[in-house]
Amino acid sequence: MLFITATGVAYGQFNVQHQAPVAVERNQQNVLEFRVPGISEADFQQARLFYRYDGDFSYQQQEVNYRNGLFQTSFTATNPNASSLEYYFELTLNSGEMLFYPNNLPSENPVEVEIVESTEEKKPKLEGIDYTILSPRPGNGVTVDDVVIAIALFYEKSALQPGEFQLFIDDKNVTSEADTSAYYISYIPKDLGPGSHTISLEYKTEDQTYSVTDWRFAVVTPGQASFQGFGPGRAPQGQVELTARNQEIAGDINNAYTGRASISGAYGKFRYSANGYLTSQESVRLQPQNRYGVDLSYGDWWNFEAGHVYPVMSQFTISGRRVHGLNTSLHLLNDNINLQFMYGELERQITNQYDSLIVEEVTIGADSVVDRNFLLTYQDGGRGTFQRRVIGGKLGFGNEEKFQIGFHALKVQDDTTSIFNVRDYMDLVNSNVVLNNNLDQVARDSLMANPERLDVRGGNIKPRDNVVAGTDLKMGFNNNRIRFESEAVISALNNNIYDGPLTVERAEELGFDVDKGTADLLEQLSWLIIINENMNTLPFRIAEDDSGDISGDAFFPTSILAGNSELSFRYPNNNFRAQYRWIGPGFNSLANSTIRKDVAGFTLTDRMNFLSNRVYLTLGYENLNDNVSGTRDATTNTITYRTNVSWYPVDRKLPRVSAGLRYRTRDNGIERQNFLLPDDLVNAAVQNIRQETRTINGQDTLVTLVTPTPRSNYTVNINTSVTQQFSWMNARNDVSLSVSNLKTTDEVFAFGDVASTSFSLSLNSRFTDLPLETQFGLTVNNTESGSGQNDINIFGIYAGGNYRLMENSLTLNGRIAITSNKISSRMIEIRDNPNSEVLNDNPRDNYFVLSDEVTKNTFSTFVLQAGARYNFNEYHAMVFDANFTNVSGQNRANDSIVQLRYVFSF
Repeated sequence: MLFITATGVAYGQFNVQHQAPVAVERNQQNVLEFRVPGISEADFQQARLFYRYDGDFSYQQQEVNYRNGLFQTSFTATNPNASSLEYYFELTLNSGEMLFYPNNLPSENPVEVEIVESTEEKKPKLEGIDYTILSPRPGNGVTVDDVVIAIALFYEKSALQPGEFQLFIDDKNVTSEADTSAYYISYIPKDLGPGSHTISLEYKTEDQTYSVTDWRFAVVTPGQASFQGFGPGRAPQGQVELTARNQEIAGDINNAYTGRASISGAYGKFRYSANGYLTSQESVRLQPQNRYGVDLSYGDWWNFEAGHVYPVMSQFTISGRRVHGLNTSLHLLNDNINLQFMYGELERQITNQYDSLIVEEVTIGADSVVDRNFLLTYQDGGRGTFQRRVIGGKLGFGNEEKFQIGFHALKVQDDTTSIFNVRDYMDLVNSNVVLNNNLDQVARDSLMANPERLDVRGGNIKPRDNVVAGTDLKMGFNNNRIRFESEAVISALNNNIYDGPLTVERAEELGFDVDKGTADLLEQLSWLIIINENMNTLPFRIAEDDSGDISGDAFFPTSILAGNSELSFRYPNNNFRAQYRWIGPGFNSLANSTIRKDVAGFTLTDRMNFLSNRVYLTLGYENLNDNVSGTRDATTNTITYRTNVSWYPVDRKLPRVSAGLRYRTRDNGIERQNFLLPDDLVNAAVQNIRQETRTINGQDTLVTLVTPTPRSNYTVNINTSVTQQFSWMNARNDVSLSVSNLKTTDEVFAFGDVASTSFSLSLNSRFTDLPLETQFGLTVNNTESGSGQNDINIFGIYAGGNYRLMENSLTLNGRIAITSNKISSRMIEIRDNPNSEVLNDNPRDNYFVLSDEVTKNTFSTFVLQAGARYNFNEYHAMVFDANFTNVSGQNRANDSIVQLRYVFSF
């Protein structure tokens, strides 16, 4: 069910549920989960998490994995200077529809959480000892039955002070229960609860306790276990999954088969990993669903990735976008020479699927045919894409913690020969595709004489070419506590490269002169970028003089430039950051669509830490302007004030609390006016007009001017989150509560207000007397947009759990989720001013009004999941999952999925 709002597009059948964390710990693994009741693995193309630090001008991205109705990703905040993390979730369905969290302008109103320092007590590092973590690998998610802690130690006994090794899980000393020797420690925990856990190995002497190592892993429900990154054990570790799935989606029965495999290991400084995912749902009509990759590295100086990789070069070029190709880097001479190279495919070719050629007769009166239009149509979902290739590189000199200067460049280009694409009738004639059988000879002759008369309904796709190049500077002072970073880039974008570089003949057809030398230069530059009349910004202006002659004046288009500079001070109790950005409206990177363009201004953020990093106070101020090139009639100024207070105590018996406030104003200084309407209707006017007296031919004349659309609104966003751990009913309970309120008040447009309130509650319980874990969640979202155009109320509740028996060999799990949706919408109509003295067909006296007719839609989504896992031994397991979905009020058949999975771990 699709409904249009004043702020975007939402899809009523599905809604995304998410429990935002109170805070994320820096340099620690944080797991983010998103639930979409009713969505199955056969319904979507990809899921992505977009994130940025402290309101940066663009987002980085990473893919989100899906298992058993849960979208889950592990995230680590590595930026040492950032005080906050902003993110949103994007889900692309097979139909092309998109779901978001938050669903109201997610890139402008993302989820915002504080980044805090780890609550773990810092202990001195023990020197003279090496180790290999055998299991579980850092960052992995494993089931409770697969948790085996094992670490091998390498050292000279004579080099250590007398003492003993101690093993801790979540700060609990389990040394007495572990199998220990001088060089090997292993432990199998029992009844370890779901969620993130910390393993610490320490060495205690008579005078001091030293840290050997610590790492994190996650215990997840059966079927959600994952293997990611490197396993530093000398013996290879891996997993193979084979899945058969029977599914009935919207009445369509379809069987699916998938296979997953991963392996990783290390030998000395050499580390390797490989992974693959194959599915019978792979389709030539979609971007690749299959995934595979190889990752190799040697120490800290060489890394090589191939397959489906996710390179990061800079925020202005590419930052986590999936590429089918390779990405490699070298770090030499103590990181004083740094090289990166990437090459691959951003998008694969998807052939256009045309439907038929339609002839529409243009008539006058009842029977008089005066002309015919020729239209080529696509099949449903038949629009294709070109193969889009990307190549890029980066070279840096110097260590970024002291002084480094770097250069980088990225080129993205569509392959015009990769697919069959009809631009005019001659493309059809010269192809093997027969779509013109319904044309008579007269029509064929007409099209042969004028091939461009053939139109493609919806437009034909156009190949693009893009190059981005830049330089960056990084400096650190006072042991890297004071940092300065700056980046400047330039881009060029061609929106249609079919006809190649601009030639003398083509310039003449367009009405201006290009000499032979210039044309030859453009031909020579075509290896870098194809320059023709389809550039988004041309380096010359076309002008016509009084005699009608057309000429072009060369100039440098500053709109294709962009830059960002920031200065940061990072001390134990204070973190200050000042950032200035300037991004022209013509700047583009086809490898990063999240860059905010046409903006200039500065951002100030100050974060203060109190009580040994347990209390955080953040203050922020941002002042941005658009119209940086001065080409618009008005400039919008956006000012944002932000504050956040977080309490993050070490003792989990105390609650962790975060409360934030953001206040944003937008104003372009244009008044709302329309002298043809009464005062009470001016804010609802369709057009903004004013009268002005001008001297024309020596006489004062009253003229009417259409002025730019005024903009003046303010937004208040309040977010509060609380988590608490407590004991009750012989269980350890973790409860989380989040409340968010967003209200936008438009002061110059009657239908620009938006109000949204969301509430979420989750409770996870692990019982001490029973091998039982339970989950419960509740979400409520109420949104009114367009000052009453749309009113959306969503209520969701879920409950689930898993139970272990047969000495933990068998695990049963189940979950039920119910979502209720109530949607009411009113059309916005245009009315004529009945009291106007001008004719009613003059649109200048029109105004908007909400329709009296209210459309209501109420439906519910019911999801039931059940599953079981049986471990034959430590290597082999079978997993059964079943999913039943019912959507009431949508005339949609019940959906069901049953799948069986075989898992082999080694």
